Amino acid sequence: MVALILANLKMMARNRQAIFWALFFPLMLVVVFGLFDFNGVGVADVAVVDQSGGPRAELFRERLEEIGFLDLEFGEFNPDEARRRVEDGNLGYLIVIPELFDDPAGQVQVEGPAPVTLLYSTRNPDRNQLVEGAVRNLVSDISSDGAPVIPSQLLIADVIQVPEVDYFDNVLLGLLGLGVMTNSIISIAVRISTFRNQSILKRLLVTPLSIWKFFAAEITAHVLLALVQAGIILALGVFVFGGHIHGNIIWVLAVTSLGSIVFLNIGFVLSAWAKSPAAASGMGNAVALPMMFLAGTFFSTAALPWVLP
Repeated sequence: MVALILANLKMMARNRQAIFWALFFPLMLVVVFGLFDFNGVGVADVAVVDQSGGPRAELFRERLEEIGFLDLEFGEFNPDEARRRVEDGNLGYLIVIPELFDDPAGQVQVEGPAPVTLLYSTRNPDRNQLVEGAVRNLVSDISSDGAPVIPSQLLIADVIQVPEVDYFDNVLLGLLGLGVMTNSIISIAVRISTFRNQSILKRLLVTPLSIWKFFAAEITAHVLLALVQAGIILALGVFVFGGHIHGNIIWVLAVTSLGSIVFLNIGFVLSAWAKSPAAASGMGNAVALPMMFLAGTFFSTAALPWVLP
């Protein structure tokens, strides 16, 4: 029994790629989970439009930069374009400093303070409350000048109502992408590596079958399998667990097909490097797992403030 165990250990030691990926894989998971800051609020991306340009507005911008969880972007933005970016989720918040912010005489003429506008959507209620509170307190502090002020008159919150998307709706599409990615990258990498080890690819060269037809058939079969897989996952999530698909289902299937082709190319590249099916499986997992977490499949990428650009 001891001799058999030693013989198995020697055989595993000869497969250095498999040993490397077996050790690297759990370490990679530790690193990936260590990157996530689950206790933090993340970073809120904020665009600031300064229509005043005065000293008080400059002080307001400087004080905004002192708030650590705000990722600020200054510049001239088209209001309609910025609003569209907020609606689409490409921008979290928009702050507009009005022209009369540094003009007390103009504020007297309009019989009231010139309020700062904060534009955001209803996607992240907890963060919205935090950002609005921080901006409102900052505006109140800068605008008071020792005089009594009403904070509600200093900041206008322009809230864009967007369709409510719960956590399961996000995870459902993430699981769809995970299934397609795993099947395309790992499956094709192990399959081609096995064919190469068994000299099947060399034998194909002496058959009437063209190599391009062989690989075209492999790709087509995997894409069709990905579409079937997508249909089953979506049907189970929607009809059994009450999930929702926000958008056009045709686009979902089109992106699924395109994603499957992209992942298959990654699998082909890995199969060329791997010296054994076990190594191909480890390399595939090493590529797929970071993509799964860093793409926000299960957790919001807002928990990665210092990793993502």
